[in-house]
Amino acid sequence: MKKRKPMDDAMAQFVFGTPPELKTEPTPQSETLIPSPESEAVPLTTSSLEPSPQPKESIMSKLQAPNKEVTVRFTVDMSESLHRKLSMLAARTGRKKVDIVRMLLEEGLSDVDIE
Repeated sequence: MKKRKPMDDAMAQFVFGTPPELKTEPTPQSETLIPSPESEAVPLTTSSLEPSPQPKESIMSKLQAPNKEVTVRFTVDMSESLHRKLSMLAARTGRKKVDIVRMLLEEGLSDVDIE
């Protein structure tokens, strides 16, 4: 059996997250020197580099798919000429046939008012 290669710190941090005791936050008083074309270096506080406070999203919330309506499979028999037209339109527009059919159905059924 082949032995697995151990995870490096970056991979372990990605998979398991950073433990709270290892998280470090920059102090607002610390300064970083950033070179500028006019002079040697310009002092810049780290607090000015930080974006305005926004709620932090977890990686898992970013990876989850948005809530979608449940899809249902629907089979349609059509003539060869209609299928050829659909295929040519898909090739010309670079879209999938299923996306074109969905768009045409939504457009055709937009006037139907069902409650």
